[in-house]
Amino acid sequence: MQRPKWWKTLIQNMLPVAATETKQYANGLTVMQCEDGTAIIPWTPPDRKSVQEKLKSTEYDILVIGGGATGSGVALDAVTRGLKVALVEQEDFASGTSSRSTKLIHGGIRYLALAFQKRVPPRSLWELITNLHYDHSMMQVVMSDLYERAFMMQSAPFMSKTLPMMIPLRHWWEVPVFWVSGKLYDTVGGTKSVVPESHLISKAEALFQFPHLKSEGLKAALVLYDGQQNDTRMNLYIALTAAQAGAQVMNHTEVLGLNSVGKPGDENYKITGAKVRDVFTGQTYDIKAKQVINATGPFTDSVRKMADPEVQEIIVPAKGSHLILPDHFSPDSMGCVWFTKDGRVLYLLPWEGSTIAGTTDIREKPSMAPTSSLNEVDFILRECNSTLSRQMNYSHVRAAWAGLRPLVKAPNADPNDTKKLARDHVVDVVRGNLISICGGKWTTYRRMAKDAVDKAVEINKELEPQRACCTDKLTLLGTDRGGLVCNKNFDKVVVTLREKYDMDKMVAKHLMHNYGTRALIVADLAKDYAKGPNKDEKGQTLRYLKLYSKYPMLEAEVVFACRWEYACTAVDVLARRTRLAFLDSHAAELALPRVLDIMQKELGWSNRRREKERTDALTFLKTMSMPSE
Repeated sequence: MQRPKWWKTLIQNMLPVAATETKQYANGLTVMQCEDGTAIIPWTPPDRKSVQEKLKSTEYDILVIGGGATGSGVALDAVTRGLKVALVEQEDFASGTSSRSTKLIHGGIRYLALAFQKRVPPRSLWELITNLHYDHSMMQVVMSDLYERAFMMQSAPFMSKTLPMMIPLRHWWEVPVFWVSGKLYDTVGGTKSVVPESHLISKAEALFQFPHLKSEGLKAALVLYDGQQNDTRMNLYIALTAAQAGAQVMNHTEVLGLNSVGKPGDENYKITGAKVRDVFTGQTYDIKAKQVINATGPFTDSVRKMADPEVQEIIVPAKGSHLILPDHFSPDSMGCVWFTKDGRVLYLLPWEGSTIAGTTDIREKPSMAPTSSLNEVDFILRECNSTLSRQMNYSHVRAAWAGLRPLVKAPNADPNDTKKLARDHVVDVVRGNLISICGGKWTTYRRMAKDAVDKAVEINKELEPQRACCTDKLTLLGTDRGGLVCNKNFDKVVVTLREKYDMDKMVAKHLMHNYGTRALIVADLAKDYAKGPNKDEKGQTLRYLKLYSKYPMLEAEVVFACRWEYACTAVDVLARRTRLAFLDSHAAELALPRVLDIMQKELGWSNRRREKERTDALTFLKTMSMPSE
């Protein structure tokens, strides 16, 4: 079978495991020389200036507004169909909802329960029996979500992993009920399931696997498997893969308004692009497009009103708060999940060497910087302390942050009860043919993107795709598509980082999980960057430099983020390239001066720009810290 033209571009991101020589050319390309003599040039994204010039001078088939998971997915879907695509994001890729998830790739065990129960969780066996019903629409959501779970875990296997989660069972009648639920969850996952089957374990085994569980009243536990990811970096790699396939993607570019032929109400009214502004230079320009797709999550309605000021709002943002706690509150490879009395789901999960606890579900106004309240922190701590024998308090909270879920209003639903609003997605079309992709969740970003592009092709006869959607067969940047680096065995990358670059296991695994095969580029940067009289506290020469001693993030990652990943601000690096701000706001504040030093040198900042970045970063870090009220 003949490969499409973009296929060759997509596989040019390979680096050899056994690289022995690296050369830097004047154009900035890195050439890796293999031991067998093969030379491979890894793909490098175009610089902002060249992307901006193309955005000004080209008419695109599709302009995507929003660089979150869904918007980036729309760009990737459209460009791999052979369409000419542009994407703009007001802040940074994944700066909103897509960076503030529970980090799970899942089908939704609560949605499965809601398919059979009017109230979750039932308070007794009698309530379980009397509340039995069947909601086929909810079951369809779970089936579709589990299909997408399998795709997501295979699209970036270096970045996603299987995570077992324990559901404590404290009533004997719950044991058969949850066993059946677990088996149904496995069955709905189908033959494409990429995780082990659920299973029951005894009380003794549960306490062995999760020692901090309260033993009082514990009868058994169900172990359920889902996936886990680093959401921001997954989002970034979706956007970069779209760019590698030919899309023009630009962060820190604000949409000021939509351009059109005619006005709302005219027969020939049609959206023809957008007027945008570079947030750094203030320069404004127009982007022409045959079709505009709005993928702005909680801000969907504000863009819809640009096309039609009279349109009815359909988004209800729901705030979900999370706490980051020390790693000793959860085992390294086992999470815990349980239902609260009001039907919410609480998670306690290992993540990036820490423990993530959450989440809440509260109606909230749209905001680019949502924060956790003290009441939400108290709720999460109280729920965790009711389940664990090791008690938590404020002193254990290293970071507290919140995200907004863009829930869609369902007919006759109470907008104040966010637990009952639709978790599925909606493709909306308003006057001028503006398409908005609304609702959904992280796991279903690919299907949401497909549905949005399908709708664009359906209603806009100017669009002429060369092929049908193929994203369910794609893997992302860094996955060793051609099998030249590690043949999908990413442990070989870890071995190379440890043996060739003398990195400890924690750092090597961190780089592999966050960069895939591109970890070797970071390692070369780290090797060069650490040359010189750098000493640790014991006076030993450092072979690579960390941003903060307690965490595996390297200073070289800041360089890589600036050169290879469109990082433009200190917050881009601290929050969305390294995740340090999400893991430990205090550590991120201590690392900030060094980040500023590196970025000022890499990006040529003036002292005035550096001071602005420092102020902006400190303001942001306050939103990631333990709230005072």
